Amino acid sequence: MLQANGVILIVDDSAESLGMLNTALVMENYTVLVAMDGVQAVSIAEKIQPDVVLMDAIMPHMDGFDTCLAFKANSDLMDIPIIFMTGLSETEHVVRAFEAGGVDYVNKPIKLEELLVRIRVHLNNSRLTRSARTALDGLGQAALACNRLGSLMWCTQSARDLLDTWQHEEDSHGSTISDIDRSNTDRLPTGLYRPLKQWLAKDPEKHSFLTIKTYSNPIQIRFLGLGLPGEYLLKLVEEDELGLRNRIRDRFELTDREAEVLLWLSRGKTNRDIGQILSMSPRTVNKHLEQVFKKLGVENRTSAAALSLQYESTL
Repeated sequence: MLQANGVILIVDDSAESLGMLNTALVMENYTVLVAMDGVQAVSIAEKIQPDVVLMDAIMPHMDGFDTCLAFKANSDLMDIPIIFMTGLSETEHVVRAFEAGGVDYVNKPIKLEELLVRIRVHLNNSRLTRSARTALDGLGQAALACNRLGSLMWCTQSARDLLDTWQHEEDSHGSTISDIDRSNTDRLPTGLYRPLKQWLAKDPEKHSFLTIKTYSNPIQIRFLGLGLPGEYLLKLVEEDELGLRNRIRDRFELTDREAEVLLWLSRGKTNRDIGQILSMSPRTVNKHLEQVFKKLGVENRTSAAALSLQYESTL
């Protein structure tokens, strides 16, 4: 028996469309779930998580845009790619689909060959993203992704712990947030959400950073690059880690990147681990290490790590 290619949830109030899409997808060896309205779609997805959602834009009671927002507001469903199916081609509707959290859209009447290609692309991208996210979680990295409006799309557990700490800090100080802002934060504390939204609107360059001093312990947000369309990958770095990296950099006369590589090397990470943490290839990590060894006057990883840890113990 062939293994299914993936689970697809079709959300459409037209029985004819559901039947046509169901037949086509089953023939491509997908497992198909169907819903005829937004409320039913969320309920089904909470029980059986689909890999991709095909979302009709216009439905009674709860349209596709609001249903998409409901998915993105649910931490268990927020990273499922949603492809809109719509007869609406005006720019405002396309923009609204992406702002709601959709990753793509196709115009009705549906061209099955085109739709199947888009499903495969987004399914593969989603699986790669989940794999990378699992690796970041395993490495204990505080990483997250936001859209251009600063709304949270996903985060690792380490990032969630930090977000919860900052939210608690705001709550304890009686921080308030307007209803308009609250609808857009998607679990981001307001002290982080507002400056982050303004920063992303300026299209920051890859590896640039934003410093936030709203909380008791200042943080730095680094832009790692774009993930899926409209997904800004970010890393949260607390002041303690920044300070240690800077002191290592100054002590051994390293560049910022060399200091970061040495810091993670001293934590027992492999070149592959360090590459995943710092968004670079293992080969690039090795090139940085060659310079680190030269500047530290050592010949191998063990000696470099020992020298770094010895210095840390004096701080």
